[in-house]
Amino acid sequence: MQTMAKTDLSQQTGEPPIVRLTGVRKNYRRVDRTLAAAVDGVSLEVAPAEILVLLGPSGCGKTTLLRSIAGLETPDDGTVEIAGQVVFDAARRLDVPPEGRGLSMMFQSYALWPHMSVFDNIAYPLRSRRGSRPGKDELAGRVVEVLELVGIPELSRQFPGEMSGGQQQRVALARALVAGDGLILFDEPLSNVDAKVRERLRVELLAMQRRLGFAAVHVTHDQTEAMELATRIAVMRAGRVEQLGPPREIYDRPATRYVAGFVGIANEVPGEVAGVDGRTATVRTAYGTLTGVRGAGLEVGAGAVAIWRPEHGRMSEDEPGGPNRWRARRRISMFAGPHIEHHLDAEGLSSRLWSGGGDVTADEVWIGVDPDRLLILPA
Repeated sequence: MQTMAKTDLSQQTGEPPIVRLTGVRKNYRRVDRTLAAAVDGVSLEVAPAEILVLLGPSGCGKTTLLRSIAGLETPDDGTVEIAGQVVFDAARRLDVPPEGRGLSMMFQSYALWPHMSVFDNIAYPLRSRRGSRPGKDELAGRVVEVLELVGIPELSRQFPGEMSGGQQQRVALARALVAGDGLILFDEPLSNVDAKVRERLRVELLAMQRRLGFAAVHVTHDQTEAMELATRIAVMRAGRVEQLGPPREIYDRPATRYVAGFVGIANEVPGEVAGVDGRTATVRTAYGTLTGVRGAGLEVGAGAVAIWRPEHGRMSEDEPGGPNRWRARRRISMFAGPHIEHHLDAEGLSSRLWSGGGDVTADEVWIGVDPDRLLILPA
């Protein structure tokens, strides 16, 4: 399923997109000489001042797509526009080099020059710029300003080998910011720091983006990172965009079984579609007939899955009311800080449910899910 982002961002924001991809395709040749599409005809747009997160597992094409925007990969087909300028067009054999595309990029490895000080690493994009370069005083002023912005003014004379991973990440971010480009590309920039530092840097990155107003395309496989940073998320699968939308829409209303399973935890109950009526659907399962929100592509008699999130289930010792309820056996309960996670078995199916406390002590329990929190999707 290719969900197109040409939902006319220009009409929503009043401004043309800063990035527009049309039919971008990149093939690689396997060992057996057959072709495999790393990026398979992707079309999407990025609005000014938004963060578009490309989310997906390893090998889904997200980094190849990012590198195609940057000019570090040459697609086999399609066009790439940045700020209204066509920088790649396969049909016209047009391919503007990375330094001519008006963007900055922050790599997973940070790519800092080990023999240069922090100051010189940050100043490098300004010194190497073609055409007009800032004077010595202006350059120094811009470097000092961005060092203050990322919170490391005291490190200007240190070298990368003398700093922690989190400090190096800030230097790499400062180097991406100093050029003042309206578009910054991020290739898993937070993956090399520990969880606590990563959490803090996400907050700081988002605060800086909102203050400075640059647009960003951010690649990650971390669902939490995607949810917290993104204006919109493009969930990728096998070189295609499976679903594109705001984080809450992706989480609460996944368009496909793949998206539901990849983003967050999804409990699945397989069955057969018994009926569809407006925005609701019913499905026959081992738990009886369940009612939920109708997903696209359902047909009566076809296979389907009823999907619910752990936080949307209710566990009780007494039988609840409502259409979606079944008996289950609690195998184990684990304290997880903000909630207790219960692992349940029912009719040979395993599921997880989160509750706020330990008020239910029985092993044999009832599970109930509100129809508005149960999503019915094609199998």
